Amino acid sequence: MRAKRWGTAAVLLAAAMLAATPARTDPLTLRVGWVVTPGHLTPLIEALGKRHPEMFKHLGKSYTLQAIRFAGTTPQIQAQAIDDLDIASQSPSAMALAITNAKLDLRVVADVVQDGHEGYFSENFAVRADGPIKTIEDVKGKRVATNAIGSASDAAMRTMLHRHGLKDTDFTTVEANFANMPAMLEGGKVDLIGVLPQFAAGIIGNPQYKVLFQARDAVGPAQAVMWAVKADFIAAHRAALVDFFEDTIVAVRWLTDPRHRDEIIALTADVTKLPPERLAFAFTKDDFYHSPDMRPEIALAQKEIDEAVTLGVLPKPVQLSPKYVDLSLIEDAKKRIDGK
Repeated sequence: MRAKRWGTAAVLLAAAMLAATPARTDPLTLRVGWVVTPGHLTPLIEALGKRHPEMFKHLGKSYTLQAIRFAGTTPQIQAQAIDDLDIASQSPSAMALAITNAKLDLRVVADVVQDGHEGYFSENFAVRADGPIKTIEDVKGKRVATNAIGSASDAAMRTMLHRHGLKDTDFTTVEANFANMPAMLEGGKVDLIGVLPQFAAGIIGNPQYKVLFQARDAVGPAQAVMWAVKADFIAAHRAALVDFFEDTIVAVRWLTDPRHRDEIIALTADVTKLPPERLAFAFTKDDFYHSPDMRPEIALAQKEIDEAVTLGVLPKPVQLSPKYVDLSLIEDAKKRIDGK
């Protein structure tokens, strides 16, 4: 009987100790959408975490990162709506559509990429020099390529076309990967394409092609893409998100630091499968701008949304700030890094 009582007591003691021990939780998997790199840094940050884990204080502890590629920003609306995506890369137009049409309670939390920042690259919209398009008005009745309707590139293009009196029904939209657009223009399958910096070689400066306009001509300096997160996801996982942004700001600063250029180009070549010589533009003034603190320019995003509504590019207005903006995550992360 005494042995039985001691056995029971031991079981009860062990149970009490287990109950008193905090439950171990697995790291939060953060699924982050991206479109094209090195403009979107997510796949580079994912690769950097594997190559230099010492730079990431919280990776594998409070969170893990899963980079998910999309054709554009607007397809990420549906993915976020069905909880298949945690952090979406959204253009201002896509953000507005997510809020007004999909009824998502989103928050802009960080910068992804800015177009036309002073001294930096702005997307070019090009045509064949010997083709039928000489002016923007000549796009009427022609075929224009876009990566996804509602994307940052698409919104800039439509804003310019609408400003020149063209409606969406005045031209044919062909969705295509940015990488395939130059060949489609050369082959006569489309008449107008958007040219990102990694595809500019052979197009920009080539007398066979003509730059009809740039994105900055359409929307000015622009907060082209932002990270957006659902409000309830932030509330449920705020600590892990601040950890993630602390690591990510460190990574963004490393990727944009010219002191690491040789390793940065090697890493980018490995991720993009492009030869290093094709990446000479990357993280220079010939590339898009990235905020070193990941701070988005909300005023620029709002300006683009307002003008898109005025021109009929977007159906409904939305006021981003203050309701749909939460910069406290990057602000808290920056304080950890810089101490202020």
